[in-house]
Amino acid sequence: MPTNDAESYLDHSLLTTADLTAFEQLLAAQRDRRPFTDSTWRLVLSSSARGGDGRWESAYALFRPAGAFANTAHDEETYVRMYFDEQGRALPDRPHRPGPLPPFGAELAEHLPGWTVQASPLNPGRHLAELRSQTWGWGRLPWDTVSAPHIALALTGPDGERLLAVRPGNDAPLLLGAAKPDDLPDYDPRAVQVPALVDLPPDVPPATVAAEVTSLGPHCLQAVWQARTRAATHAVEALRRLGSACIPAPGSPWGHGEIGSFDSPADRNRTAWPHFETLIDQGPYLVAGIRAAATIQDRLDPAVGPDLRRLYVTETALDRLREVRDGWRDAAARITSTHPEADRVRRRAENLRNEEAWTVGAPVADGPLPVLTAHLTPRIGFPVPDREEQVKAAIARSGNLPSHSTSLAAPASVPLRPGPQRPTR
Repeated sequence: MPTNDAESYLDHSLLTTADLTAFEQLLAAQRDRRPFTDSTWRLVLSSSARGGDGRWESAYALFRPAGAFANTAHDEETYVRMYFDEQGRALPDRPHRPGPLPPFGAELAEHLPGWTVQASPLNPGRHLAELRSQTWGWGRLPWDTVSAPHIALALTGPDGERLLAVRPGNDAPLLLGAAKPDDLPDYDPRAVQVPALVDLPPDVPPATVAAEVTSLGPHCLQAVWQARTRAATHAVEALRRLGSACIPAPGSPWGHGEIGSFDSPADRNRTAWPHFETLIDQGPYLVAGIRAAATIQDRLDPAVGPDLRRLYVTETALDRLREVRDGWRDAAARITSTHPEADRVRRRAENLRNEEAWTVGAPVADGPLPVLTAHLTPRIGFPVPDREEQVKAAIARSGNLPSHSTSLAAPASVPLRPGPQRPTR
């Protein structure tokens, strides 16, 4: 089943009024638990969400072509994702045409040099659902997929910080909080400190909001780093256990395994693949963050310097793993369900993917990623004084110079070091 709306689901501009009516009838029949069939579409699944107070928030359903329609107008593997209002009326996607910022957003942008301020689309259905999904650690939201907030601004900082500023109503308080980053992994909420939502008065001036934004930014970077680090470290630990507890595949770079609970290397490789996928998704962000936060003193430090010098090996292996996954996806896309041996061919392709990943991924599993991320975590997102300032501070602490000397005063503002942004391919 498709997982990426933008790439896998049918564009709503190709739908007709008759299609929308069929969707509404199919969903209504399912809700009423009565039989109903349509000659062109079949309901695959549906989902409705309500808040903790029982208030309706959103509903969507997946449909796919049925009957003769599937063999002519659309491919049989095509799905349509459709949102509905509480009465079961379809809410087709509307194109997002960026317009000018509202006056509040334009004034806020003037107080945030280096930041990008964009108005979020507020069309009922998909756009409002996406706005809800972008919130991170907000709790219950005061808008749904039909009733839009008065204003919603997406804020992106120079180091990759991402926040949302939402005013639910015309005279309502302004809500300011973290936005989910791209490729956010699953994580233990107890291990990640997502910054708390800030509730600002309705008449708050943009300058005050800008101050809150710059204060929240580093904490957002820290939370993202914690989530990525936790996921990658867990993946590395799992791969190391697999490498030591199972029979290594012939020619495996992990050559000291013992007989374990897997019947064959293929079973072990299949278990390892999800952990490699985690590293493919999170590793580039972490490598970029390490390179940005590391200093010359780190490279000269005998405790972490050798690991930093080995980081390029990890980076090369991550690139190779990504090529393995991309190659697999291209091959899988060519395996149609009409192929007489589609399942066997697909399983064979997966086994080859898993085997190759196990071989080329060893430098990542045996590499320094967990050690380096743990060493540099306290610096992510926050100002780091340069070497001259560190030397001055050390001299002041030694008593050779008075610590209150004006010549040793810290600069009024120290620019943030670049955060853990994913490098452009």
